Amino acid sequence: MTRALGLRIGRVVLDPGHGGHDEGTKGPTGLVEKELVLDVAVRLGALIEERLGGEVVYTRRTDEYIGLEERTAIANEQRADLFLSIHANSSPLKRVSGAEVFYLNFTNSKEALDLAARENAGHNKSIFELRELLQKIALSDKLDESREVAGFLQRELARTWRQLNAAARDRGVKMAPFVVLIGASMPSVLAEIGFVSNARDEALMKKPEYRQRLAEALYRGIERYASSLGQTQALRAAAPAAEVQSAR
Repeated sequence: MTRALGLRIGRVVLDPGHGGHDEGTKGPTGLVEKELVLDVAVRLGALIEERLGGEVVYTRRTDEYIGLEERTAIANEQRADLFLSIHANSSPLKRVSGAEVFYLNFTNSKEALDLAARENAGHNKSIFELRELLQKIALSDKLDESREVAGFLQRELARTWRQLNAAARDRGVKMAPFVVLIGASMPSVLAEIGFVSNARDEALMKKPEYRQRLAEALYRGIERYASSLGQTQALRAAAPAAEVQSAR
């Protein structure tokens, strides 16, 4: 529908996962997910502004905790055209390397469900309370668009990780019931940009230059999606340059 109507992406909400008391996962030598993803998100936001002229809103710009449903609410309130939640992964298999991008849907994959359980841990909702949220998944009309966005992002992240670590594999686009994506009124995806549990990859992701490369990969994915909608130069060429803002 977005493509058929010739709509454009004018505002992107970037959601650095976790924050505050919720550190997320931690690498073997201390790299903390919440710090990594915030840095990558800010780098990505700068690229979107500078190269595509889009407006960027962050769910958080500091080390603070934002509830999962509040993050999606920010995207809806801001009338965003795209919502991207950025996370880092962990595995008991320390050699696992690469990235994977998720869109909201049901799944039978134990691995995806385990990951969703970790990311949803701070939600504190009962099964009865989640019933309404689960119904929103079934009724969402953004699944196809979200899957398409996920595909563009995954291809670019996989290409970058193959350059960073020869053992990395393309982990593909997956679906899972992430609370942070439920209720979004725009295409929304969650990117696990790398495994901090892999000591070699953790060492890379501690360095600014490699964080920048991951931000560049995410940017290229967004750019390719925008181009697929007919946008070849700027997201809002006619609009005045927007100042990066925080919704907090």
